[in-house]
Amino acid sequence: MTPIVAVKIQNQDTVPVARLEGEIDILNASEIGIQLFGAAPNTAPGLVVDLSRTTYLDSRGVQMLVELAERMRRRQQRLRVVVPERSVVRRVLQLSHLDASVPLDHTVEEAVTHLRKEQ
Repeated sequence: MTPIVAVKIQNQDTVPVARLEGEIDILNASEIGIQLFGAAPNTAPGLVVDLSRTTYLDSRGVQMLVELAERMRRRQQRLRVVVPERSVVRRVLQLSHLDASVPLDHTVEEAVTHLRKEQ
């Protein structure tokens, strides 16, 4: 059984930040994607997804992030993902080449700053 993923959404300088804690896999990725897309109102410059406390991410989780980024682009918004430099999750995102289309940041503050500059 997949552990429950905690999703906490807060605004930081008018930018919604979603912090995910736990495992993201085929059993919960779709539901998480819907929740994340709904967290960014049309007036926001984009969404920051903080995976610093995510312990596992499978291919369905990566696909969810790709789909989320595309949906946000259609709304003229940007997605930025926060992952620690040496985390397993960052390595998964790099191996899947997500970092070629979605910027990876080291901190939430860095991601929020970039989104505000892109407005």
